[in-house]
Amino acid sequence: MRDQYGRTVDYIRVSITDRCNLRCRYCMPEGIELVSMEEILTYEEIERICTAAAKTGIRKLKITGGEPLVRLGCAELIGRLKQIPGMEQVTLTTNGVLLKEQLPDLKAAGLDAVNISLDSLDRDQTGGLSFGSVMKEIMDGNLGGVLGELAGRIREGFFSEIRTNARFVGQIILLAFIGAVFSGFSNIFGSGHVSETGFYVVYLLNMVFLAASFFASVTIAGSVAEELMEFMRVLLPAYFLAVAMAGGAFTSTAVCGFTFGAIGVVQAVVSGVLLPLMRVYLMLVLAGNLYREDMISRTTELLRQGILWTLKTMFGIIVGFHVIQGLVLSQADALKNASAMRLAQMIPGMGAGAGAISQMVMGSGILIKNTAGAAAVLVLLFMAAVPVIKLLVLMFLYYMAAAVMQPVCDKRLVACMTGAAAGHGILLKIVGCSLALFSVTIAVLCASTNAVWYAG
Repeated sequence: MRDQYGRTVDYIRVSITDRCNLRCRYCMPEGIELVSMEEILTYEEIERICTAAAKTGIRKLKITGGEPLVRLGCAELIGRLKQIPGMEQVTLTTNGVLLKEQLPDLKAAGLDAVNISLDSLDRDQTGGLSFGSVMKEIMDGNLGGVLGELAGRIREGFFSEIRTNARFVGQIILLAFIGAVFSGFSNIFGSGHVSETGFYVVYLLNMVFLAASFFASVTIAGSVAEELMEFMRVLLPAYFLAVAMAGGAFTSTAVCGFTFGAIGVVQAVVSGVLLPLMRVYLMLVLAGNLYREDMISRTTELLRQGILWTLKTMFGIIVGFHVIQGLVLSQADALKNASAMRLAQMIPGMGAGAGAISQMVMGSGILIKNTAGAAAVLVLLFMAAVPVIKLLVLMFLYYMAAAVMQPVCDKRLVACMTGAAAGHGILLKIVGCSLALFSVTIAVLCASTNAVWYAG
């Protein structure tokens, strides 16, 4: 076979799946649609196509994907392709994740060569930490490695945010000092009106800087809360299936609907109520310190308390419901499983075997469920680590700026910096409440359904 330029064509690539066990951003971005299983060629169809290709002069095949090793029977297909008359070479390209387990079968099938894709040594360049990778590390007993990576990400994020925001806060402090010097000279020469005008100019400039920075922080808090909730929506169907496999059918059925409803409520309260109120909170702080008279501090405090009370109430209701359900439904599951196992053991000749198999299946389900739960909590921590560090650093810098400004600047400017720092503290509580809510939900589910296993 020759192409239009007269070159010999003796090599083709055959994609056997579009699925992959990684989610590299450049290859599988958000929103990509996978081909339905009915549209993917069967191994028999692939073999017929390659046989026909060999008759036209094709001598080399490269098996690709997606990730070809995620499709069952890949080694068997390679063995069949090697048997095609005239086919001289069959090779494989892979990301290497599953190669260790499948390499003996691939070698036995006659695979001639392997290309391992290593596009970057930096995980963040290819898609960041994945749920699957965390779960695999936990099952391999490498929890320390995962926690070490989390600590490294927190450390890196902390120093990065210090470098990024220290200059910005320094500019605010410098502006406040310039205003203080100007006001001081004006007072010396008896120009009270000039001094007050200078204060308002400096105050309005600081007000613009603080509002822009705080609104950006509100956006960060909203984004991480949305990401946490979206992750939970994706995780829960598979996790509740694992709970059912572990013998928690009643728990899975009853809690699943409530948990999805709770996520919707949390999203509506956080995104639709609390975060918009945080913008109002900062504007009240800035407006309340514009004049020497204390006019709206009570309103500001009432709003702050309302936000915190809403967080505590939402957390208490949802977690309390999960705890109560865990206490009741786990016992119902335990009774159901024990009854089913006793009935199976009463079958003459196969009762003991049926009971052993049931125990083994439930034990495997418990292992999968607990591993998935631990991996989910760690992924939630990874997702929230950098945004939380950013908010924490900004809160610390604003409090530090207020402390530096207090001896020389107008107390109203200092109060604005303190109010902005306190606002970042509330944003931290909003993100932390969302993170704790989902982590505790997973923990309660794990603990209550583990009781089913011990009771059995």
